[in-house]
Amino acid sequence: MDTLPTNVTADLRAGSVQSIKLNQQERQILADYTQLSYVSAKEYLVTEGNGDNCFYLLLSGNMVKEQSGKTITLGMYEQLEVGELIGLLNFFTEEKHLSPILARTDSQVAIVTREIYDSLLSEQPLLWQKLQNIGLQMMRKHRLSIHLDKLFGPFGVMLPFVLADIDNELEWITLPSGQTLFSQGDLADGAYILVAGRLQMTTTLLDGREVVNNAILAGETIGETALLTNQPQSHTVYAVRDSELVKLSNFCFELMLKRNTQAIHNIAQILGKRLSNLPFEKGASKAPVRCISLLPANDSIRLSDFAQQLCKSLAEYGSTRHLSSDIVNTELSAEGIAQCQENEASSLRLVEWLHLQEDNCQFLVYQSDQQWTDWSARCVRQTDQVIVVADANAQADLSSLAPHLSGERQRWSLVLLHNHDTDRPRNTAAWFSSVAPDAIYHVRQQHAADLARLTRILSGNAISLVLGGGGARGFAHLGVIKAMEELNIPIDMVCGSSMGAPIAGIIAQGANADEVIRRAKKAYHKIIDFTFPLVSLIAGKRISQTIKEQTQGWDIEDYWLPFFCVSTNLTTALPVVHYRGDSWLAIRSSVSIPGVLPPVPHQGDLLVDGGVLNNLPVDIMREINPFGVVIAVDVAPPLGLKAKSDYGTELSGWGLLTQRFFPWLKAPSVPSIGSTIMQAMVAGSALKRQQIIDQQQADLYLNIHVKGVGMLQFEAQAKATQIGYEASRERLKSYFETASAKTTIKQEG
Repeated sequence: MDTLPTNVTADLRAGSVQSIKLNQQERQILADYTQLSYVSAKEYLVTEGNGDNCFYLLLSGNMVKEQSGKTITLGMYEQLEVGELIGLLNFFTEEKHLSPILARTDSQVAIVTREIYDSLLSEQPLLWQKLQNIGLQMMRKHRLSIHLDKLFGPFGVMLPFVLADIDNELEWITLPSGQTLFSQGDLADGAYILVAGRLQMTTTLLDGREVVNNAILAGETIGETALLTNQPQSHTVYAVRDSELVKLSNFCFELMLKRNTQAIHNIAQILGKRLSNLPFEKGASKAPVRCISLLPANDSIRLSDFAQQLCKSLAEYGSTRHLSSDIVNTELSAEGIAQCQENEASSLRLVEWLHLQEDNCQFLVYQSDQQWTDWSARCVRQTDQVIVVADANAQADLSSLAPHLSGERQRWSLVLLHNHDTDRPRNTAAWFSSVAPDAIYHVRQQHAADLARLTRILSGNAISLVLGGGGARGFAHLGVIKAMEELNIPIDMVCGSSMGAPIAGIIAQGANADEVIRRAKKAYHKIIDFTFPLVSLIAGKRISQTIKEQTQGWDIEDYWLPFFCVSTNLTTALPVVHYRGDSWLAIRSSVSIPGVLPPVPHQGDLLVDGGVLNNLPVDIMREINPFGVVIAVDVAPPLGLKAKSDYGTELSGWGLLTQRFFPWLKAPSVPSIGSTIMQAMVAGSALKRQQIIDQQQADLYLNIHVKGVGMLQFEAQAKATQIGYEASRERLKSYFETASAKTTIKQEG
C-alpha cells in the first residue's frame, strides 16, 4: 500500500481560509484503506438527522447538499465535487447531519469508519494530519458562517455561496490567552470577527492610566471603527482566553456591507452599544464572566465538593454546568479525551463540544485536576476567570501554580476556605510571596452567607457600598447600613473616602449594623484634640489611637469583605487606592483632612484625605463591580458655606477673640477655619462628584443632606445616624423592589 513521501505536507497555509482538499494521491491512499459503496441517482447518501459514525470520500459521480425544501424549488444546491469529504465535521463532533446529501447521478464513495481513521495515525500520519486540518477548517467555517449570517445577513440559502466568494479575502488568526491583537494607535489594516473566545478592550488615558472597557464576545466585530473612519485604533485589544478570529480585508468588509443594507444596521448596533459604554473615565463595562475555572492550591482541598457547591449557588442566577475531566470523559464516552492535546484528533471534537456547552449555559465551572495536567491547562486557557482555591490553614505556598498564573495579562483570584468557626482571617499576605492575585475572597465552610457573597460577585450580581466623606456628617452612613440590614440587602464589597473609610472598614470586618453603630459611637465620640496650629488644628493622637483600636491589627487583605479606601498623595498630586497592607495606615491616611489633621508620611511621600481628589470613589468601585449594584452614599453638603455677614477682606483673629469675650462688641459672623478647610476639600472633588452623577456610575445615588450637623460635630452621631436612616430606607426599598433589581438579591436563608 502506498505511503505519502516525507516531503509531502498538508497544504494548510497559515491563516488561510481557502478550502483544503485531498490530492489525487491522497485520495487513492485513503480509498485503499476503506470499503467502497455505490449510490444510485436520486438516492440519498445521508438524510437529515442521520448520525453515522463515519465519513465519506466522493470518488465519482455528482452529489449535492440540500439546505432546505426551498433550495429544491429554486433549483439551488451546494455542489459537492469529486474528492469532497462528506460528513467529516459530523464525524469529529458526533453531531447529526443537518442537511441531506443527494446523488444527482450514479456515484461512488469510500466509507471511512472510526477504526480506519484511527489506524491512519500510525500507518499514514501525514494523511491523518491533513484530515485533521480539513476537519479544523470545516469547524471554523461552520462557526464563521453562523456569525457572518448574523452580522451581514441574513443570506438564507445563499450563505455557502457568499462564504465561497470571500474565501480569498479572509485570514484566520489564533490568539492565545493574554496576547494582543492590536494596540492603541496602530493603523487599521482590516476588520475582525471573533469566532470563538473572548477579547478585552482597554484605553490608555492621557495620564497614563489604563481603563478597562468592553469585552468582545463571539460573533462580534472589532477594529471596524478605525477602518471606517480611516483613523488609528483607539483601543488596545487582547485575548482574555484562547480565541479564534477571522480578519476581513478592507475590500471584503466594504463588500459585505454593500451586499445587504441590514448589515450596516447590525454593525451600527454593535458600535452604538460599545460606544455607549465608553463615557469619559467611566470604568469597566466588561461582559459578565461566563466561564470560571477552579484550581486547587493544595492537596487538602476537596475541589469537587467546592465546585458542586458553587454550581448549585450559581444556578440561582442562570443555567450552570460543572465540567471536570471525569465528567467530560463520561459525557463524550471517550476515556482520556479531556487530556487530549491540540494536535490530536479528539481535540477537534472536545473543543466543539465545549463551545456547545457555553452556548447552552449561562455559567460554566471548569474544575481542574488535583495535579497539573493538560486538562488543567485547558481550564486556564478556556475561561474568563481563574479561581485558585486554597485551605486557609495549609502552608501558604502557590509556587507550583505560579508559572501557570504569570502569563501576560493573566487575571486570577484567590479563594481561601476557612473553618466554619474562624473568627477572622490572618496572614493572608503570606500567599502572595510567589505570585499575587487580583482579588481575594474569604469563605467559611458551611457558612451560607459567605458562599452566597462569592456567588454574587462571580456572577456579576454583587451589591457594593460606597461611603463618601463629610466629617461628622459621615455618621449618616450608619443609618443607611441599618436600613439595608432591615431590608435584607447584603453588602458584598465596601469602600470609603475620608470619614467613609473607617466606617467601611468596620463593615468589611464582618460586623452587623448594630455592632457597626456601637463601635462607631464608642470610637468616634471624642476624637478632637486641638493643638497649636503649626502643622494642623488637631494633634491627631486621639483619632490615630481610635483607628488603631478599630482596625485591631487587620490587614486589608484579611477583611472578610473586599475593601478599599482612598487617600491623596500630596507629593505627586495623585489619588492613592489602598487595596492591600496595613488597614490602620490606609484609613488614617484617608481621614487626614489637610490643615485639620497632620499628613501621614509614607515611603517619602505625604498622604492626606481622600476627599481632596475623590470624595466618593464610585468610579473605582465600578471598575471592581462593573455589573452588580453600586450604592453611593454622599453626605457632602449640597451647598457650600455662605457669607452670613460682610466682614470685608481683612480679619484679625485677636480682634475676633476679644469680641467673643465681650458680646456687646457685636463680633461679625465668620466661617471657622475648620469648616473652611473641610468645605474647600469637598469642593476640590466636586467635578469628580458631578461626573458620577451625570454618567450615572452609581445604580443608586443617595445624596443625604445631614442638616444641622457640622463637619466637626462628632458628638451629634445619633442625630446624623437617624437622618441617614430616614433619608435612605424608602429609597432603598423602592429600588430593590423594581423588577430589574429583584434578581440581584438571593437571600442566604
